[in-house]
Amino acid sequence: MTTLPNAPIPEVDPLVGTAPARPLSRVAAATIDLAAVLVLAAVAVIALAAGLALLGGILIVATVLAAGAIVRGLARSGRTPGHAAMGTRTVRRSTGASTGRALLPALARRDLGTVDLRRGRDPFAPALAPFAFPDRAALPPARPVRGRVPVIELDSGQRVSLASALVLGRNPSAPVDAPAEVYQWPDLSRSLSKSHARLEWDGRRVWVTDLGSTNGTFLRTDAGSQPFLAFQRTPIPADATLELGDRELSVRTDG
Repeated sequence: MTTLPNAPIPEVDPLVGTAPARPLSRVAAATIDLAAVLVLAAVAVIALAAGLALLGGILIVATVLAAGAIVRGLARSGRTPGHAAMGTRTVRRSTGASTGRALLPALARRDLGTVDLRRGRDPFAPALAPFAFPDRAALPPARPVRGRVPVIELDSGQRVSLASALVLGRNPSAPVDAPAEVYQWPDLSRSLSKSHARLEWDGRRVWVTDLGSTNGTFLRTDAGSQPFLAFQRTPIPADATLELGDRELSVRTDG
């Protein structure tokens, strides 16, 4: 797992305070997700059998997209429509984090567990010690470092300097009381929120704030994708990779 230098990781159970989901809740969540896909698939088959090729093709695409959205939600946040309905979340037992792109390996290693958010602590809560970042008050004062202003490398190839605070999104804006540059990031999938996240450089560290985005902001680590809490300003390691909805960006420091 990527951590900030000199950031100790307490030896604690990442699932402390959580409540395992009851078998019935797990089955119900899976049934809801499966039913949504099967209903679309069944209607597509009926449409094709009735000679409605165009409608059947559209429904087949919708079925694939729905299945993909469910898998993506499970990997990114441990939540699917079924989980939302039953108040549960599926995370890695070893870390308490989502699996990210390691969903299949985690499943093969039986490293997945489902918790009941209504009866216990959410593993994504800020009290999760193994993934806690250093408190800002404990950090040394920021000192500008010339020639090392970070740049943001977007998955679309653009590079944006962090010489000033930056708000990213589909159609971003910055409030008067927190001025920042804005960067409009085209996103045909609309997985980005209008004002998705704010990044800023204090001379030593890059800080990230999720601006209450719909699909979340995540720090990619060796253990999975760790979510940022909405509106909580959080420092990130050097040379980090962030996931904003379905988009990715890398933070790099120019030498």
